Amino acid sequence: MLAELEIVPIGTTTTSLSAHLAEVARLVADSGLTYRVGPMGTTVEGDWDAVMRLAKACHEAARQASGRVLTTIRIDDRIDQSGPRLAAKVASLERAAGRPLQR
Repeated sequence: MLAELEIVPIGTTTTSLSAHLAEVARLVADSGLTYRVGPMGTTVEGDWDAVMRLAKACHEAARQASGRVLTTIRIDDRIDQSGPRLAAKVASLERAAGRPLQR
């Protein structure tokens, strides 16, 4: 399954959230799951339990940096597909578009 995690600390005194999300990024990188960081969220690939464990750990880490955290999880879970899908979804779109897309 693929899950996009968007974690937003609320009530910080700065407009940049990078420093508040550094521990979240470390947790994702150390999780052992395949992932892609985007400008507004991170997509991870794994089974339900592993993804939900990571989402919870990331939410709790962000809450350590801020008293309030908004976490959004968007899940793509297909029973007709198996194997790695994170890169395959982008490759499929590029094939349909007939050209490489900016990543």
